[in-house]
Amino acid sequence: MPAAQKIALNARSSLRSIFSSLPDIVYAGCAKCGLELETDKNKIYKQCYSCLPFTMKKLYYRPAVMTIADGIYKVCIHVGSKLIEKILLNISPDWLNRVVAPPSEITYAMVAADLIHSLVAGGGAPCAVKAQSLFVLDENSCPLQQEFSLLDFYPDSGKPVPSALL
Repeated sequence: MPAAQKIALNARSSLRSIFSSLPDIVYAGCAKCGLELETDKNKIYKQCYSCLPFTMKKLYYRPAVMTIADGIYKVCIHVGSKLIEKILLNISPDWLNRVVAPPSEITYAMVAADLIHSLVAGGGAPCAVKAQSLFVLDENSCPLQQEFSLLDFYPDSGKPVPSALL
């Protein structure tokens, strides 16, 4: 996907638009390091030279930026591929086209789209997140840069949130 192309999913996104966006949030990468693999003119994946002789490929979710709001504050958090998979209840990108349970026609992509829709639509169960922050300050302690990265995600499952988050 070109770097200029962005996919924005929010409370106004329909379930259908989220479902149709799923192929664009998945990429084929080196199974060892996760680097996105390019294809040649014959649609054959190029090798990851830094991991040779390892040549396996794997599907990954693209890293994303998630905006978290509590009604007053809004924070943008970088979310890595593995945590996106965790948020999607560990649905591997390889499984998106598989049927959940035959003879049903419901695919894992439909389940993933529904999970994303319920997460971005708001009004659902609250979630807890564990985030890492990086602040770069100038000589007067004024912030020049603020970055947040998601370290873990705790959906509301009736289980207590780790005490480090309280």
